Amino acid sequence: MLKSKVSSHWQTLNERSLMTLALDVVESLYGCKVRDKAEFRLLELELTLVQQLGAEPDANELLEGLYRQQGFSGDWERFFSIDNALLDRVLERRKGLPVTLGILLLHLCDRHRIRAEGICFPGHFLVRLWRQGEAQIIDPFTGRRLEPGEMEKLLRGTLGNLAKVTPEHLQAADKADILERLINVTKAAFLFDKQFSQALACSQLLLLLKPECPYEIRDRGFLFEQLDCDQLAAKDFEFFIQHCPDDPIADVLQAQIAALDLGPHTLH
Repeated sequence: MLKSKVSSHWQTLNERSLMTLALDVVESLYGCKVRDKAEFRLLELELTLVQQLGAEPDANELLEGLYRQQGFSGDWERFFSIDNALLDRVLERRKGLPVTLGILLLHLCDRHRIRAEGICFPGHFLVRLWRQGEAQIIDPFTGRRLEPGEMEKLLRGTLGNLAKVTPEHLQAADKADILERLINVTKAAFLFDKQFSQALACSQLLLLLKPECPYEIRDRGFLFEQLDCDQLAAKDFEFFIQHCPDDPIADVLQAQIAALDLGPHTLH
């Protein structure tokens, strides 16, 4: 069940920091004790970086401190692991995904008054930060600056060989966009690991951000079906069919509903 605390936080989303919102996700899934440990590790990291870099590092020094000195990096070997999608585990293991490492980098930039913004680039979260007044695109998975050719290669890996980077791909994302990206990635990691109950919890969180979104309700229906909650699944599928009758999947879902066990169950 989602905690009312999380829901109330998201009602005032723009008043809260991105890191706070990301830790809300952790708390909603695993409770306040796990969140408290994550906040302690984050504070330890912040204090260590101040000791190493001083109170006002520039962007180059912060990247060097976080990625080289503190050893944060993208996890190439276990990319789809849930360990890489949850901030508490990222802080513990010092490995993560582009979006989780990006949220951490944005948080530290904010702490040190370095101008930075997140970019929900297709398939790979990026960070734009300013070094000596010059805007640069950073890959938070590696901590390196990306050249235009590298960005185009990333884009083509997601959208196909004919894709070209446009200004729209590099627009700054707001907190809601980044939070949605984080939860979607987290849900995908749970699905990859066949943890359907936790994936369902992520779906419920997304519906706090996008109430009555038919596509998210459809996806929740698939999760209900995996959890043998056939009546709830049918209700979600019917909602999608009603709101998106021309979608090609609507006919598929109609057949899916017919195949579900919707009869009354006898209790023994």
